[in-house]
Amino acid sequence: MDFNAYSSEVLEWLEGVRKNRGTDAEKTLMLCKNIRDYAREQDDEKLLGYAYYYSGETYYLLNDVDKLFRNLSCSLPYLEHSRQHGLLARAYNILAITSMNRGNAPFAMDYYLNARMYCEKYKLYDIGIIININIGMLYNNFREYRQAEKYLGQAYDLLQKNKEIPEYYSYLLNIYIGLGNSCFYQEEYMQAQEYALRAKEVCSGHLEELEQIAFACFEARLCNAMGKKEECDRNIAIVQKVSDTRIPILDIFDDLYAYSEMLLDTRKEEEFWKLVEVIEKMAREAKIIYMQKRILTLKIRYYKRQEKNREYLQACGLFFELSEILEKENKYIMTCILDMRYTLEETNHSRKKMEKENRILLEQSQTDALTGIPNRYRLEQHAQKVFEHAIAEKIPVAVEILDIDYFKQYNDNYGHQKGDLCICRVAKEIQKLAEKDDIFCARYGGDEFILIYEGYPREAVVILTEKLKRSIRDLDMEHAFSAAQHYVSISQGICYDIPDEDRTMKNFLQKADDLLYQVKEENRGGICIGSCR
Repeated sequence: MDFNAYSSEVLEWLEGVRKNRGTDAEKTLMLCKNIRDYAREQDDEKLLGYAYYYSGETYYLLNDVDKLFRNLSCSLPYLEHSRQHGLLARAYNILAITSMNRGNAPFAMDYYLNARMYCEKYKLYDIGIIININIGMLYNNFREYRQAEKYLGQAYDLLQKNKEIPEYYSYLLNIYIGLGNSCFYQEEYMQAQEYALRAKEVCSGHLEELEQIAFACFEARLCNAMGKKEECDRNIAIVQKVSDTRIPILDIFDDLYAYSEMLLDTRKEEEFWKLVEVIEKMAREAKIIYMQKRILTLKIRYYKRQEKNREYLQACGLFFELSEILEKENKYIMTCILDMRYTLEETNHSRKKMEKENRILLEQSQTDALTGIPNRYRLEQHAQKVFEHAIAEKIPVAVEILDIDYFKQYNDNYGHQKGDLCICRVAKEIQKLAEKDDIFCARYGGDEFILIYEGYPREAVVILTEKLKRSIRDLDMEHAFSAAQHYVSISQGICYDIPDEDRTMKNFLQKADDLLYQVKEENRGGICIGSCR
């Protein structure tokens, strides 16, 4: 998205957001506020979408779910209307992750599919990779392994075609973890181990701390299932570092939860409680009730197994209270989503109406008002494309200029209305011919018309021009003031050749005009065809 037209102050704010996002949350939010305040004064949808998106992204990293949801929901109509499709897809992706962690899988899938649609439509391959990964992870959570592998496979294929993206190793690791989990849940441990080995071989030395923790969670579970105690313990030591790390809980909660289940099942109580305290604190700070409920299920399982009845009943009571809060929260979210959908529909309707009006204006600017066929402006655009293609492929082109014989006399004696009708009837016959593939027609001015034949043999062009001449003769329009015929006829000059750098549309047009002049001097109502040479 081009922002160069803005003032130096706005450009400084935008550059500040780009530099500080992900590293300095306070500064990023302050800059986003500056942009948002300015955009409201100017009623600038592009800047509003930008500011709301990056505010939402920052709150995502801060685990402030309510604020991220509000800001990203606000960003959607502005991003849609200002056609910032990359940020729009990213916003849908974050909303999907948030919805999944709030226990709303259907909403999450809806957001993911919206994001995927924009990625496919606008060829946003880098964003499309992570969308496919996340959809694959979602299917894994619901034990739909075939679907999971399908989307993860698509992510892998896209990634191999876009190896230059900065997130290459991060995305590749996530794909391997996703495919490994799919095998793990199906108890195909050897295949899961193969994915773990590939991840180590390719991605080691390229991963951030959060990614190392996610991989260690997966490998610890796998090693435990395969009875590799020492390797399992080594990975447990890596994961336990999460206690001292501030992490975006939405990015890694599922990994930590599955890992915590393993600790609980293997009775590693010290490690279990240390990790549960950390992720429970983050879930509370993020105010994500669904996460808190999931953590409570682990604690309830532990209390039941240890026969700690008092703690068990307290945890069950809290679980019930959280369930009631979650039900109210889901109703609120549904209302927000419906409001957001309505706003987006209104935005789409407004945008489509505007696009339709723009298309009509464009067509009007490229169409001859009298005849309805393309005008000189459209001719120049089309001719450029035809000649570029013909030069590259070394194929022939014919350019024809025709005009109505003694049209001035027709107009002067029958009147301008009859003259306009004559031009329209001739144009209609020309347009019928141009319905064939690779033939283009335009009104050049007055009673002159241009036809371009692309890739036709010379003999075919002659046949077609003869057919056009007969079709206009068959209109049987009386022209008592013509010195050529007693009916309306046309004269045609055609330049036929293979274009090159020295034989362009300009040369073809000049030659066709010369040939038309020759016809009018020697044989009105005739056809003359020649080359540029």
